[in-house]
Order: sequence, then C-alpha cells, then structure tokens
Amino acid sequence: MVTRDGKAVAADCRAAIDDSSVYRHPELGIKVARESNREPTEFDEIAWQIEEGDLRGTGYVAQMAAEIKGPGYIGYHGIGGGGAILGVDALNRAGLKIANYADTSGNPTAAKVYRVAKLILSQPNIEGFCLGGFLMANQEQWHHAHGLVKALREELQHRPGFPVVLLLCGNKEQESLEILREGLKDMTARIEIYGREHFYDTDFIAQRMRALVEEYRKERDA
Repeated sequence: MVTRDGKAVAADCRAAIDDSSVYRHPELGIKVARESNREPTEFDEIAWQIEEGDLRGTGYVAQMAAEIKGPGYIGYHGIGGGGAILGVDALNRAGLKIANYADTSGNPTAAKVYRVAKLILSQPNIEGFCLGGFLMANQEQWHHAHGLVKALREELQHRPGFPVVLLLCGNKEQESLEILREGLKDMTARIEIYGREHFYDTDFIAQRMRALVEEYRKERDA
C-alpha cells in the first residue's frame, strides 16, 4: 500500500515455512508442522518427531480418534497417499474404524518404518494392525519388511492372537514377502501376508482384517 505522502507500507504479510525447516525456527512456536483444524495431540507431537529427525522418505502419522473406546478400532499403516485412503474407505465399509492414519512412502529407511509402526502399535485398545500397501511402489520394499518385522516382534510377543494383515507390493516384492514370512512365522499373533495378487482388492483385505478381529475378540472375551 502507498500512503498519501508516497511511502510504501506492507498492510499484510504472509510467510510460508517449509515443513522440513520448522526445526530451524523455534521462535515460531510451531509444535507440529502440518495443517490441521485442531491442536496437535501428544500422539501427533511424537509422530512429528519421527519426521523432524529423519528426512529420508515420508513417515506421516496422525491421530484420528481422540479416545479409543468400544470395539472395531485398528492401527492403520498405509503406503502412498491415494492407495492408503482407498484402504481406509474399505475398512470403514467393513465396519472397522481407524485409530490413526499413517503413510510411509518415498523410500523411507527401515528405521523410519519401524518407528512409525511402533507408534501405531502403542495405541491402547486397538484390535488389529493393517498395512495397506495398495500400490505398486518403486521403492525397495524390503526396508518396509525389515522395519515391520522388528516392530511386530517387539510389540506382539505379549499379545497372543492379535490380528495383523499385511499387504506389500512393488520393487523387491518377493524378497520382502519372504522377510515378513520368515521373520514372523513363529509369532502367536494372527498374521496374514499378501502381495500383488490382492493389489486392487481393498475390500478383500478389509474383510480379512474384520474376520481376524472378530476371531480375536471372541477368543479374548471368552
């Protein structure tokens, strides 16, 4: 704006801060560098620390349910935004609810996948864990496989019968599926592992998740 005496004055100003550079500006007081219509929860802040401390690939996790009360909530771990959302829709159609939304894509390290899976599994009262890899990813999927095996082995050893459905497709798929099968074969959880044969079958994966959740609930409540 130019005043009557010819001076230029900024009447309004907006600055965009790249998510990855927020940690360089503590003076801004931004706890979580993501747009949201609510204040970040403690879960969201922990999730952001995963991304803030490791820029290799995406490790997005967000809390969807403020309180996990009642049956049907599962931890959801997607790969790729669009395909992951299709998986959410299918799970909802199957009568399940997602406690969180997550996405690990863009070739994250096994360590980053591990931390995301650990956070998802830390949620109280969830009745299952679903990996929704509904895309043919060009990233080397054995990083996902290694990270998931470590997280699941640590978290499920005291949860007999806990339902887990894993769909993983893309580059190094066969090697990755073998890592999952070998790494989890002695676990007492209900674990089903799928590859590209169910790439498009969001409803099939959702129905398998629901079936395992129902079996788990009956066994737990017996």
